[in-house]
Amino acid sequence: MLVLTLAFSPVHAADASIKDDAKRAGRATGEAVHDVGEGAKKVGKEVGQGAKKAGKAVGNAAKEGVEAAKEGGKEFGRAVKGER
Repeated sequence: MLVLTLAFSPVHAADASIKDDAKRAGRATGEAVHDVGEGAKKVGKEVGQGAKKAGKAVGNAAKEGVEAAKEGGKEFGRAVKGER
């Protein structure tokens, strides 16, 4: 029994070493992917904020355009009627 234990001990130690190396590699990969994801999240938030501001600007410009068109229509109507 002692002979079998000594014969398999280096193999078991090598298996443990491989497992530890695999865990370290997996952890390092996971950290790298996490960091990339966090960076993408920050970029996404910045893009979203820019899009929100641009959308508001376009909406406000459209609203002003509608108001100007309404006023232009009123002026046209007054001109047709001969009002000043």
